[in-house]
Amino acid sequence: MADISFSLADIFEKTFGYKTQAFDPDFMQVQGDQSPFRLEQGSYGSPYYAKDALGMEYYMPVTISYPDSAQQDSGLTNNNSQGVLKKWDLPYPVISISSRKTIIETPLTERRGTVKELINIQDYEIVVKGFIIANANEFPENDVTTLRNIYEQNVALSIQCPLTDIFLLRPDRSGSDQVVIRELKFPAINGVKNVRPYELRLVSDEAFNLISIS
Repeated sequence: MADISFSLADIFEKTFGYKTQAFDPDFMQVQGDQSPFRLEQGSYGSPYYAKDALGMEYYMPVTISYPDSAQQDSGLTNNNSQGVLKKWDLPYPVISISSRKTIIETPLTERRGTVKELINIQDYEIVVKGFIIANANEFPENDVTTLRNIYEQNVALSIQCPLTDIFLLRPDRSGSDQVVIRELKFPAINGVKNVRPYELRLVSDEAFNLISIS
C-alpha cells in the first residue's frame, strides 16, 4: 500500500480560508513544553494534551459529552438527568470563542457622543473547526456518523476544554459547561479521500429559575 502524505495546515487554509499554526507549530522548545515539567491540565481539570487515533499528541483537546441514545431507548439510566453519557474527543480541533454585549446607545441633544446602557452579555459563541481522518485511505464514515448523531441531539451537551472552561465554569453560571450545537458543516474538499473537514458552531446554555408572580 502506498504511503499517503498531506499537510493538515495546507488543507485547513484551503478549506477555511486562513492559516493556522495549530497543525504545524514553529515554536522554540522550552523546558515547560516537555513532560513531566509541563502543565498537563487547566485550572478546572480539562487536559491540555491528548492523543489522536494514530497515537500522535496534540494540544487543546475538545471533548463533547452527550446522551447515549441506545441506552436511553433500552430504559437504562443513571443519576444524571440526561441519562447515560458518552464522551467523544473531537478530532484535530481548532477552537475559538467569542461573545457580544447588548448595549443601548442614546444620542444626546447638542452634545457629542451617546449615553450607553449595558443591557446584558450575550451567550458565548464557540466555533470548532477540524478534520476527521480515517486510518486507512477510505472515507471516515463511522466518525462522520458519530458527529452527525451528536449534532442531532436536541438537548444541551457538555463541553470540556481548557479554553471554554474559563468562560463557562464560573460561579455566576452555576459552573455549567452546557452548550447547544447551532450549526454543523462538512465543507467540500478535493483530492483527499480519507480526510473530511468539519465545522461546529455552538452556543452556551445556562439554566434559569423562573419565578411566577401570579
